[in-house]
Amino acid sequence: MKELKNIIYAIENLENTKETAIATLVKVSGSTYRSPGARMLISNNGNTIGAISGGCLESDVFEKSQAVIKSGNPRLIKYDTTSEEDMIWGLGLGCQGIAYVLIESLQENKLQEIAFIKKCFSSRSYGAIATIISVEGNTQTQIGERVLLGENTIINHLTNDNLLTKVLSDTKAALQNNSSILKEYNLDSAKLEVFIEVIQPSLSLIVFGAGYDVIPLVNFSKQLGWDVTVVDNRSREASKKRFEQADKIQLSAPEEILENIRITERTVAVVMSHNYLDDLEMLKLLVPANLNYLGILGPKKRTNRILKELQEEKITVNANVFSPVGLDIGADNAEEIALSIVAEIQSVISQRDAGFLKNRNAPIHVKKE
Repeated sequence: MKELKNIIYAIENLENTKETAIATLVKVSGSTYRSPGARMLISNNGNTIGAISGGCLESDVFEKSQAVIKSGNPRLIKYDTTSEEDMIWGLGLGCQGIAYVLIESLQENKLQEIAFIKKCFSSRSYGAIATIISVEGNTQTQIGERVLLGENTIINHLTNDNLLTKVLSDTKAALQNNSSILKEYNLDSAKLEVFIEVIQPSLSLIVFGAGYDVIPLVNFSKQLGWDVTVVDNRSREASKKRFEQADKIQLSAPEEILENIRITERTVAVVMSHNYLDDLEMLKLLVPANLNYLGILGPKKRTNRILKELQEEKITVNANVFSPVGLDIGADNAEEIALSIVAEIQSVISQRDAGFLKNRNAPIHVKKE
């Protein structure tokens, strides 16, 4: 998320977009470092932002992007590292996977895509982008044509109405399922591949508490590109300076906490005020909101006491309450605890079990059924 935000920021500050390209990982099979949707911004002066692999493809993608910048014509590059011979004759990657990278110059329709993604982030809304990535046969449809679908927006670059109907239907389905997909279409005497990417709004973390141990939690979360709000119900002005990296600092009494906070399915919260009564009052408001993740700092015995009081007030507690908060990584100091909390949130939002990858049989980017 942060990587894409950095790319958007860099594009907005470019003096000359004509000398820039974007490489997007659009299709993979086997073992790959990144999943489809990873992007890299490339300037002809050698500057890059983002990555589409672990560093093994970037230099070659940069070289091939220079021709795309000059011609303005998009190009799909296939990197096949499944053969052992690649270690000797190819790029020497040995990653045992196949990656397809679409390189496009930063022309008008690409700039519209970037503006569309930025709007999804700023409005905290979902969107989907369907991009033609390969064309075989006789057709006027070209690589790089796309459809952008938002909550109240449809931007179409496809030149074939029949294709538009099919792509739009599948894009709506991908958006509804919140899952990026790759689709193939037969159009007259042509065969086309379309990468349909779902754009999710930034994860919004609300931290209730303003102690020193909140600082590393804010810092780690911002490194991931999350939107972070710190709520200090004691209304201490010093909190504004302490949490300068946060997107928002809210100083308010417990009963006013939710008045200026928008809660969506992409909102998570951690309660860590270190005050029992404050935590109790905040949880009276938060538990009924049915957040996908609600972490509570403190020992299990303390949390059970709070939850018992909530139940006595007829407040139903769902399974998305996590306490003691964080993964079991042996965390002891504030930084380690913050790391364990961020990792737990990431695993919950990604619907993963946070186990060791060495024990995983499925590809690391594929969700288990």
